[in-house]
Amino acid sequence: MGTSVNQSSPRTVNWLAAHATYRDVNIPPHRAMVEVWRAATNQKTGDLAALLSKPIVAELGRLAGEVRSVKELWTRATALIARSEDSSLGSDIARRAAVQCIGATDRVQAYNERVFAEATSYLVSRDLPGFVGSGRARTAEESLQFKLDVMDQAARAARRVAPPSSFGPAAWSRHVARVVAELKGNPTELKGNPK
Repeated sequence: MGTSVNQSSPRTVNWLAAHATYRDVNIPPHRAMVEVWRAATNQKTGDLAALLSKPIVAELGRLAGEVRSVKELWTRATALIARSEDSSLGSDIARRAAVQCIGATDRVQAYNERVFAEATSYLVSRDLPGFVGSGRARTAEESLQFKLDVMDQAARAARRVAPPSSFGPAAWSRHVARVVAELKGNPTELKGNPK
């Protein structure tokens, strides 16, 4: 049997601001999402946005639109990641998101939303268990509901950004930058950049 270790976020000012949203029941989930993404993209190492911008994540999005079953998607995605030699947290999140798109009417939009919702889930899950019993997460059930609410906010933010024009590396990278700006509460940050 294996055990899992919760890799908490660095104890920086940015992450302490995110943690404050886990304590205060008056701070809405949207604000928690903003603080989490600001902290996640303002650290010396482990920039999740950079991992999500990689070509393998775009390729997995393209694949999500092509396959017909979860089994086929999982098999092809695993092979694609192995061939790319780019197995990372970003590709793991992307593979999970791609699986969730099977059955969606608009798989490109679904992938767009699920990648950022799953990335948000990862970020929140690193620290939220340490706050169960206090603040807004008095119980494990409240903690889970809060995480789902923050993930929903991330999916909504991704939905506000038009899906990528293609899953080519450059188009995908620009798309990730736009969504991350939206997640951080700065949708006009990249306004002048062409699609």
